[in-house]
Amino acid sequence: MKLGIARLSSFTLALLILATALLNSASIHAYAIKSTVYIYIDVDGVVHVNLSYRLSQGLNDVELPTQPIITSINVEVDGRELPIAYNHITNSVVIISEAEATCIVSFIANATINENRLALNLSGKYMYRLILSPNIILLTLPNNITDIGAIGDLYYIDFDEGKDVQLLYIVKPRISETTAPSKPPTANVSLPLQVVIVALGVGTAGVSAFFLLKVIKRRSEEESEVLSELDIAILKSVEKKGGAALQSELQRDLHSVPRTTLWRHVRKLEKLGYVRIEKVGQQNRVVLVKKLR
Repeated sequence: MKLGIARLSSFTLALLILATALLNSASIHAYAIKSTVYIYIDVDGVVHVNLSYRLSQGLNDVELPTQPIITSINVEVDGRELPIAYNHITNSVVIISEAEATCIVSFIANATINENRLALNLSGKYMYRLILSPNIILLTLPNNITDIGAIGDLYYIDFDEGKDVQLLYIVKPRISETTAPSKPPTANVSLPLQVVIVALGVGTAGVSAFFLLKVIKRRSEEESEVLSELDIAILKSVEKKGGAALQSELQRDLHSVPRTTLWRHVRKLEKLGYVRIEKVGQQNRVVLVKKLR
């Protein structure tokens, strides 16, 4: 068994060795919150994964939705990083928790090359929100699509596959603004989504019509549909502070919001491209990347 271990004291290391032995004879499962696993494919084709789990006290075995790059795995509770061990046989992380808590698990997925295309393998045990940069072209679709829409220049697809699935995609080269041809007029549907629909080659008029109608319906209300009141309050608070604020400053502004809830929404905004999180000593600084419209 290969273990990916980070920032461990001798006591913690001993616990992880014990956990590894226990996992060979019994499973210790975390309680998954019924929420969406966020998968963001950025402009370079890198796949970022973010999910929440309810941890029990002691050892927790959290199965991941896709194969990770081991060194990128990060588990946090209230902004505090927890020690982990990775079990490559079960594709899970062993997490030690001092008490019941909600943790945020984030990592970069290990997308593979499949005949000059990038392939992302997902487990069918989860619900997903797939967020795409404009230059990402999907070549396959999941079967059970429940919703699609747009967030600024990004597009998202919600689905609950129900079985293991492989998504194939390619990265369209970015063209500089000085050489890019002007866009032809469209009926509220932007060029990147048209490219995605054409490239998918679904061959079913019903699927294409579903995509078009959903996007046309949502273009005028995309931010209010996706962003909650708390998300908007966080963005406004950061903007009032000159475009950057420490997590503790946001907590003071939004003192009625639990720390765990606030941090989960900050991480959500990071995945959606609205903010960037930077480490400043032992603190987290939230930097505004994209303002509300």
